[in-house]
Amino acid sequence: MEETALQYINCNLCSNDRTKTLYQIHPFTIVKCINCGLVYLNPRPHPEQMMQVYDSRDYYFSDGKQTDMFYGYPDYTKLQKHLNFVADELMHPVRNTAPGKLLDVGCGMGFMLKRFQELGWESYGVDVSSYATEYARSELELNVYTGTIDKVDFPESYFDLVTMVLTIEHMPDPKSALKTLHKLMKPDAIMMIATHDIDGLWPKISRSKWQHLYVPEHLFFFSHVTLKRLLKEVGFDTFKTTETATLASVTGDGHGLQTPIRLVHKYNLEKIAVPILRCFHATARRLSISDEVTIYAVKR
Repeated sequence: MEETALQYINCNLCSNDRTKTLYQIHPFTIVKCINCGLVYLNPRPHPEQMMQVYDSRDYYFSDGKQTDMFYGYPDYTKLQKHLNFVADELMHPVRNTAPGKLLDVGCGMGFMLKRFQELGWESYGVDVSSYATEYARSELELNVYTGTIDKVDFPESYFDLVTMVLTIEHMPDPKSALKTLHKLMKPDAIMMIATHDIDGLWPKISRSKWQHLYVPEHLFFFSHVTLKRLLKEVGFDTFKTTETATLASVTGDGHGLQTPIRLVHKYNLEKIAVPILRCFHATARRLSISDEVTIYAVKR
C-alpha cells in the first residue's frame, strides 16, 4: 500500500473513546483504553486496505519482501509439519470431546484444518484471503470459504467447535465477529482462541520492541484479561486459560520457525518435547510471564 488512509475508532470492548498513548511505531500509534484496558491501533488503515495485503500471494511467500509496515511468512508451506503439531496441542485439552462440526476462522492455506479433519472433525474453514482459500480447496480438498465470517452463509447453531489461532488480533471488529460466531455455534459448543498476551512479563520488559507489535497488520493487542472480558460480554464462559506449546513460532517474524522448534521437528523429537513444553508453558502462564495465551470457552 503506497498510501495508507487512516480511520479512528472507539474501543472495541467498551466503546469508550478515552485512551492514552502507549507506543509510537513508524507513523502508527498504539493506544490503551483508559476505561477497560484494551490495547489497539488507533488510527488504523481501513479494513479494505488490509484485505489487499492478506489477499496477496506475497503474504504467504514474502521471501524477504517484508517491509517495515507489513509482515507475513517467508514460506508458509514450510510450516506445515509444525502446524500439524500445533493442531494436536490445541486439541489436547478437549481430547475427550467427541468430534463434530468444526470451523477454523482465519484458516489460511488450510494446514491445521486438514489436521483437524484427520482427527475426525467435520471441518470447515473461512479466511479473507482468496489466494489462501483457493489453495486449501484445490490442493487440500477442504471445505473452505472466502470472506469475513459475517459474509459466509452458515446455519445458526451449526458448529460444535470454533478455532481462531492468531486471527482475532487481525480482525477490524473482534466483538462483532464473536457475536456472529456465537449464533453459529450449538449450545455448549466450545470456542478456542489463541493470540498474543500484551500483559505478559516479556512485553512489559521489551515495550515498543516487543516482537508481536506488528503494525498495522495487528489491530488489537489483547491480554488474557481483556480477551476473557470480551468473550463474557458476547455470551461465552471461559473454562481454561493456558498456552499452546510453541504457538509463537508460527508467527511471521521473517525467520521461519524459531530455532529450538526447528530442531525438534528436524530430529523428530516431538514425543520427547511435548511433555516438557506443556509443563514449561503451563508454568509460564501461571506466573504471567508468557506473551501467548490460549483460551477455551463454552457458549452459554
